[in-house]
Amino acid sequence: MRPEPNVVRMETIFPRTRVLRVSAAAGLVICALAFALSDLVNHEYSPLAEAISTFVNASAGWLVTLGLVAFSAGGAALAALVPGGAGRWLLAGFAVCAAVAAVFPADPPGDWANRSRSDGVHGLAAWAGLLMLLAAIMLLTRRWRRDPAWRSRTGALRACAWAAGIGLALFAATLVDRMMITHSAPLGLAERLAIGADLAWLLVAATGPHRKARR
Repeated sequence: MRPEPNVVRMETIFPRTRVLRVSAAAGLVICALAFALSDLVNHEYSPLAEAISTFVNASAGWLVTLGLVAFSAGGAALAALVPGGAGRWLLAGFAVCAAVAAVFPADPPGDWANRSRSDGVHGLAAWAGLLMLLAAIMLLTRRWRRDPAWRSRTGALRACAWAAGIGLALFAATLVDRMMITHSAPLGLAERLAIGADLAWLLVAATGPHRKARR
């Protein structure tokens, strides 16, 4: 006796959804661990003063590349879980930008006026990705706030969204200060706060009640 079409559809969609959820969560956890381990083992630079990406030039710089690749993979898996719309495409755009930032490494800390082409591409990709990610966070938090299935996670999503917005604003302010004003703002701390909030939101979203994955 052949199973009904809707039974077959349930059996094929839900395993795929679980795989995407696990893939998204795994990528984000690997990203967080890689960045944290990079700060612990690389003693050439200060995590409070320097951006995460500059640690690619340290002795264990491969951890930064691993973290960016995992960041991209986690974002891409979450994008595949989200139904069509601007939020989904913004997440996909973020994933692409994170991958580009991984391919083009940043320069070591130093002269802001003489940066390499690779550093320029890295910086543009990183900022484009962070802005797209923040836009996706705001749009999806607003969408899921109206969905009864997400009611238990609305508070966490909103808290992480606010933290991500404030963190990115602080990161931008410290970057301007480091480049043009006092040259002493805690750039690394501000960036880590922003990315930490982004990762927290993404993890809450990745483990949420996604009912089906898009084909």
